[in-house]
Amino acid sequence: MRNTAIYNKYRPHAWSEIIGQPQAIEILRKQGQLGAFAHAYLLYGASGTGKTTTARILAAALNCQQDGTGEPCGKCQSCRTILDSANWDVIELDAGQFRGIDDIRELRNKAYYSPIGKHKVYIIDECHQLTETAWNGLLKLLEEPPPHLVIILCTTQADKIPLTVKSRCQLFPFNALKTEQIKGKLARIAQDWGIELDPKHLEFIAQSAGGNMRAAENLLEQCIVVKA
Repeated sequence: MRNTAIYNKYRPHAWSEIIGQPQAIEILRKQGQLGAFAHAYLLYGASGTGKTTTARILAAALNCQQDGTGEPCGKCQSCRTILDSANWDVIELDAGQFRGIDDIRELRNKAYYSPIGKHKVYIIDECHQLTETAWNGLLKLLEEPPPHLVIILCTTQADKIPLTVKSRCQLFPFNALKTEQIKGKLARIAQDWGIELDPKHLEFIAQSAGGNMRAAENLLEQCIVVKA
């Protein structure tokens, strides 16, 4: 049995690998081609639909050393370190743990330091869990961001995001994945593992996941353990 969890091993590293969100990905890819990125994004939708993965790919596209395609190359030092969560310029926070005004104040102070690469990127996951005072502190940064800063907010509960914050972000809804889309990726993963699964089992896993790719991959991993 391999050590890396399936959902991490098969996490997309390029726009072309994201499934189920064609409109959002096409817009973000086009922004990369034009070099016309926004300073703040809000990615919202159900769990397991690719929001955090998209945020990481966007961070890579913002800092990729090869320009012109809109797609992060995945080969330059910047891309490799960002996709491995080891880049100094990209800070990813879980608002369930770092949610207070002191945490946001520290981010705000560091935001004005020049990045090593092209952009400093803040990814705040489950941002709906920020406190009211934290939102107020973040709002100041959204209103007057330094030119090198991009803030990417991810949430499963967009209704809890203050309107003042939404109005300063580009909004990207993420849809629950369709059963056929989930089945297609699960089949590719099973094939890579050399595991043959009955189509009925794939159908059951895909439907049980309820549009959540991460949940489907976790269920598939349980099946693989049994068959291994």
